[in-house]
Amino acid sequence: MGAALAASSASLADEPAHELPRPADPARLADQSLILGLTATPRNLVAVGERGHVLTSTDGIEWTQADFVPVQATLTRVTYSDGRLWAVGHDSTIIHSYDYGATWALQHFEPSWEKPLLDVHFFDRRNGIAVGAYGLLMRTVDGGRNWQVLDMADLVTSEAIDWEEAAEVLMEDEDAEDDPFPGDDDLYGDDDFYDDDEFYDDDEFYDAAMDFDRGCYEFMECHLNALLDLGDDRLMIAAERGYGFRSTDGGETWESFRFPYSGSMFGLLALPEDQIMAFGLRGYVQLSADFGDEWEILETGLQSSLKGGTLDPQGRPLMVGLGAARLRYEPDTGQFRLSEDRLGSDFVTVLTGPDGRVILGGSEGLEHE
Repeated sequence: MGAALAASSASLADEPAHELPRPADPARLADQSLILGLTATPRNLVAVGERGHVLTSTDGIEWTQADFVPVQATLTRVTYSDGRLWAVGHDSTIIHSYDYGATWALQHFEPSWEKPLLDVHFFDRRNGIAVGAYGLLMRTVDGGRNWQVLDMADLVTSEAIDWEEAAEVLMEDEDAEDDPFPGDDDLYGDDDFYDDDEFYDDDEFYDAAMDFDRGCYEFMECHLNALLDLGDDRLMIAAERGYGFRSTDGGETWESFRFPYSGSMFGLLALPEDQIMAFGLRGYVQLSADFGDEWEILETGLQSSLKGGTLDPQGRPLMVGLGAARLRYEPDTGQFRLSEDRLGSDFVTVLTGPDGRVILGGSEGLEHE
């Protein structure tokens, strides 16, 4: 990544004035604009999205825009831990809140990197990890006052990948279509990172043999889409092109692995009995009961990509995606229940709110059911 990314992030005062972020502008229709992340605190629900929009709600029905947000960058994910909130997004943005989302302060902002952050998780109020594009991983031990900037390539100490077999599988994959995501570029705003050529089409249209020839280092520069904390220092990351990473020491070191499906996974869910569910491109859902040693591809009946997921109050997975897709999984029977509307909203995130109400976020803002 270069010297600028090799150490802890510089203070904002050291950055050129033209790179300073601008506070988000109040928007009366913010709850109808693109929403990419949802989380719950003991007091409220918090949603984040394009143009630095942050909204809060106590019931999942009425939403109020935050009093102050220091950026206009698109925010992709938000998390809560121990009385505090953090949100991450484009321009390597990290912001945090001490008052349940009413006001926010800037912790990191570096647009020159051109590496959006795609997920964030805090184990407690001091220790957290953020992950993003091109193998970017950031870690803090002081609540985000300082962030250590790392490459996944420097953290992978072992591989569970048969490269020759992986190349053969990729070359035999005939799923690709001319345009697997028609209209999908609007789903993530106008950031160049989410142009089709760089984020979606590149996922499916590349020479698998060349990928094999590049060896085991190129894949560690892939986008890290989602991070899951399984407890006992076990972590898992879902990445693009069928790659994944897992750690047994709280993220200090990682092992690479491949999913049986060669497309991107956009989310991970922890199920009862130590099962892990991965979901993503073209409606693919994969299940593991042994921390990713073996994966089973489940038949969903869905062709649209799944972008977000949560567990309902009974611990059953609910995933959402393009074309207003809602995919529910019944662990007892192993069956899926699918509803979709190809003319409806593109859902990106979902959360079970107060009284079991389902909160949905996506291209047309916030909905509930």
